[in-house]
Amino acid sequence: MKKITALLLALCMLLAITPVLSEDSPAGNWYMSLADVTLGYILLNEDGSAVVNIASKEDMQGTWTGDGETVTITINGEGLDFAYDGASLSSSQFPLALTREEGKLPMTLIASVMNGEEYTLPEGVTDLEVMSIAMNFMAEYAKIVQNMGGESSIGGTDGGAALSRSAKATVLKENFKIVESYSGYNGLYIAKIKNETESPMFVTDGSMQLTDKDGKTVGEAKYMYPTGSQYLEPGEVTFVAMQADLEEDIEVNVAKHVNTKFDSYQDTDFAVTVENPTYVKGTGEYDNDTMRVTVVNDSDEPLAGIQAVLVLEDADGNLLFITTESLYRYELGPHSSLTLVSSVDNKIRDYCTKNGIEPTTVEAYAWVENRSW
Repeated sequence: MKKITALLLALCMLLAITPVLSEDSPAGNWYMSLADVTLGYILLNEDGSAVVNIASKEDMQGTWTGDGETVTITINGEGLDFAYDGASLSSSQFPLALTREEGKLPMTLIASVMNGEEYTLPEGVTDLEVMSIAMNFMAEYAKIVQNMGGESSIGGTDGGAALSRSAKATVLKENFKIVESYSGYNGLYIAKIKNETESPMFVTDGSMQLTDKDGKTVGEAKYMYPTGSQYLEPGEVTFVAMQADLEEDIEVNVAKHVNTKFDSYQDTDFAVTVENPTYVKGTGEYDNDTMRVTVVNDSDEPLAGIQAVLVLEDADGNLLFITTESLYRYELGPHSSLTLVSSVDNKIRDYCTKNGIEPTTVEAYAWVENRSW
């Protein structure tokens, strides 16, 4: 039965089946559901045959027997005992009990949402409800995965993006530079990271330490700021940044750490469509260089609290500057768009001019958090 347990973690097709209920025995359809999402079912037929489908593309055929408070299901010669209390079937081999009630949405729909595929709304369910259920499901799913896995982190010293042995988060690219500030200098670290695991991931915190050639600490950052979305579904990317004050522009060694977890107190979120991220160079002496991106609400409901991260890059993709914008306390109406404009820090512009760097492009992402309060 190990194969049945493993299939729970495969977000695959879910086949519907008409339940056959019986009040006198465990016979009938039993559903495995998590956060309003149906993951699978076990059908116990009156004739002793069984059909099992736990997040699988194909049904598995078997048999079952009942003996008081124990139901034994046998697949391919392997039997697994379930505790039966009249309302549920539970086993230590399954993280969830099975009940007679289906979830509000099937796993196929959630898989389509997570993969950015087209889907048909069930009757009486809105896009906003689907996204809310999907995000809540992924958060609960992450808790199960964490119980089977653990915590991961990315980190390293200047010159490479080392990964801890247990981590699967990937640093796609990173950049550290020292820029003149209004009170001295600033060591700025920017990284683009990706969740390459099969489970949702939270970017929880980070730190950076700058040391001189003698190993003396000359600058330190105890938290990340600014950042993009700190909730990453499998395959998603985000940006993180850390800044540390320096008294002078000297060569430093950089040790940085960005921590990720499969479970967190943080809220989940869902992506918002963005279009035309653009860099606009100021034309006059006092004109600011700007980064722009258009956020699009292509749903049937208003979106409140849209956030966006904008990252300035040169022609080689080097990360130069990062900032965030938000529509805090504002809503973007259904099927409408709005262009966000953010100025590039003048010290970054001076740094680029001094070092012969030409900003060319902007990479941007937007999201809305699923507030838990």
